[in-house]
Amino acid sequence: MNPSIPWQNAQVDTPHQVIHGGATAFESIQQQSTDVLIIGGGVAGLTAALSAAASANVCLITRDPLMQSNSAQAQGGLAVVLDSADSPSLHIEDTLIAGAGLADTVAVATLVRQAPALIQTLHRLGMPFDRDGEHIQLGLEGGHSRRRIVHVGDATGRALMDTLVQQVNQSPRIHVLAGYQAIDLILAGGVCRGVLALDAQTQLLAVHAHTTILATGGAGALYGLTSNQPGALGEGIALAYRAGAAVADMEFVQFHPTVLRTREGRGFLLSEALRGEGARLLSPAGRRFMPEIDPRAELAPRDVVTRGILQVMQQEGVDTVYLDVTHLSRPVIEQRFPTIAARCREEGLDLAQDAIPVAPAAHYLMGGIATDLHGATSLPGLYAVGECACTGVHGANRLASNSLLECLVFGQRAGLAAAHTAYRATTPRSLHLPYRERAVQTGSPHGCLPADWRTSLAAIMRNLAAPRRSGDGLAQAWQQLASFPLQAAHLVSDAITLANAALVARLIVAAALVRQESRGAHFRTDFAQTDPAWACHLVWQREQRPRLVETIASEPLPLETSIAVAV
Repeated sequence: MNPSIPWQNAQVDTPHQVIHGGATAFESIQQQSTDVLIIGGGVAGLTAALSAAASANVCLITRDPLMQSNSAQAQGGLAVVLDSADSPSLHIEDTLIAGAGLADTVAVATLVRQAPALIQTLHRLGMPFDRDGEHIQLGLEGGHSRRRIVHVGDATGRALMDTLVQQVNQSPRIHVLAGYQAIDLILAGGVCRGVLALDAQTQLLAVHAHTTILATGGAGALYGLTSNQPGALGEGIALAYRAGAAVADMEFVQFHPTVLRTREGRGFLLSEALRGEGARLLSPAGRRFMPEIDPRAELAPRDVVTRGILQVMQQEGVDTVYLDVTHLSRPVIEQRFPTIAARCREEGLDLAQDAIPVAPAAHYLMGGIATDLHGATSLPGLYAVGECACTGVHGANRLASNSLLECLVFGQRAGLAAAHTAYRATTPRSLHLPYRERAVQTGSPHGCLPADWRTSLAAIMRNLAAPRRSGDGLAQAWQQLASFPLQAAHLVSDAITLANAALVARLIVAAALVRQESRGAHFRTDFAQTDPAWACHLVWQREQRPRLVETIASEPLPLETSIAVAV
């Protein structure tokens, strides 16, 4: 098939440093060294730290306090085969089906088969899983053919974080530095050797490391209304891309079907587990519509349910549909879903009596920094894990409750691999810091940024790059994103954040433009069908044209099999 516009136009170029001007310099740069550096303090980062600390010294830096990550907000649970009526092959099959032809079989099998041992470890560490007598209670969620979701009420992420933070605090080999924003990766001879970071007082810190693991989370906050924390803007993906690492599957952004818009305008997720316990989706007129859309009804995978809701909203000209869980008794709701019930009460809603207004909102990025099954990226010395990584395990659409599990399984693997590589590494003769060290005026923190850039960026992404997309709309998004800078003019946290967010937004829009089909979480109204020719991954690297690969770690496919549009 002939591309409509040459491939060379379909690339996302960005400077290799986030601060404008390679000669930018600063009064002083503090220095630290470690074996393994981890950037990010969610479940993936903490798991990697604990694994690496078995044989290496670890420094973990994080922008926010440890309990303010997306991980701590996760409600649902961990998908794991524990029941004799279930099997690993069924969990693998469910994950592959949800992934819409792009989930990697080997990666999925790795995820599923390593899960039970990790759950046993968490149990030994005291994680208080809900139980039915002697057995761990198993929930059901969308896309799963069996009950296999272990949980702690509707606050599994917080319980998991509590468990891991306690272990990290007890480890003498893990040094945690909170309150630091990563600026750029440090490179030496084409190898990642650490990071340059900035604290709240604009003090620079260079952490030199034999190996570095990015565990910075996703990018849902690009869309404004999201289940994510406000800082989830794709920081780690931008760091890796600028340094030359490959990223993949950036077009696949999952919107969770059932998110409540709060009075403050933020998104609060109503867990998949509600539908697992029989919650129904209703139109404003009270009509249950999901059985007409998919035989699995409310328990279809998230991409299917999201499209169903958007279809009803468009047809009826409404902003929300309703989630009805009133068939459950109040005691059951308060015991199983206390967090959701309490949050609904704060919004003047009674989960036991009221149908709750919900709409899809940005939730999870399937794409990210391309890695192998040990978290290694295409840039030597750099690893990635968690939502910022793309292992191929989720494909075009993530199965419910596989995300925390991925953080555990691949966090452990990445931590072990990074520690092993660090043990074998030699210290380079010279390290090149991204910026020189001498006195300089850093400029005013204000006046150099577009007014309300978060609101403007979110409007572009929400209106033109949401689950229902078109070539015309995406082209408009690309043109509008050109007004956002890819470099910060000053050493200011917000300016650096904007540059990172603008870069990741461009990657998402460019990938969505190039993929001329609909698959999983990516739905093009002008290419509404799934095309078997597109059963492959789009991989992007700085200053290179995008390429198609059959699996994340494979060689590019011949260009004559490619399809492209202008970005």
